[in-house]
Order: sequence, then structure tokens, then C-alpha cells
Amino acid sequence: MVLAGGPFGLGPLELGLIVIAIVLVFGASRVSDMMGGVGKGIKEFKKNVRDDEDDAPAAPAAPIAPAAPVAPPPPVMSNGGPETVAAVKCPSCGALNPVSAKHCNQCGTALVAPVS
Repeated sequence: MVLAGGPFGLGPLELGLIVIAIVLVFGASRVSDMMGGVGKGIKEFKKNVRDDEDDAPAAPAAPIAPAAPVAPPPPVMSNGGPETVAAVKCPSCGALNPVSAKHCNQCGTALVAPVS
């Protein structure tokens, strides 16, 4: 047995019967008014979607080159010995990140690994 390919598995006969029942219950003029309202709603929705797309900022024409890698500051000498750096400054936004971080926690820019 093959199922019909219409919406919800309904065939043309079932869909026709449903349409006839709706027309009998609501009347032809009321059904046409409802369908006109549905059409206007769809038209307004499409118009708003197009307006939103026009308001969206355009993508940059050329990709922005990443900033040149910034060398981490040298270890600070205190009490006769070097201290280890506990944070790496983001070259893009200046936020401090853990030394083990590969990307900035604030802006997501790739961090330069400190050279030992």
C-alpha cells in the first residue's frame, strides 16, 4: 500500500473534503476574508524580512590582516631572581589572559605563545 504524498500524508480527495467542510462551516465570504488576511500577513512578513536584511551591516570588502605578534614582556627581576609571567596581554584588546590560553577570553584573538 502506498501512502499519498500530500501534506500530512493526505491525498487530494481528503484535502478536497476538508476544504468543502471548512467552506460549509464558515461560509465562502468568511473563508475568502480569512485567506486574504493570511496573504496580507505573509506579504508583510516578507517585507519585514527584506527590511531587516537591508539594515544588516555589510561584510567588510577585504579581510582584516591580524595584528603583528607582540613579544611578551621580559621576566621581572625581583629579589635577585626572575619571576614568571602569570598572564599574557591580548594584542587586540589588551585583556590579561592565562599563559596557557591560546585565544583571548574577551575578544577571541589568537594569542602569541611566549618565547622561552
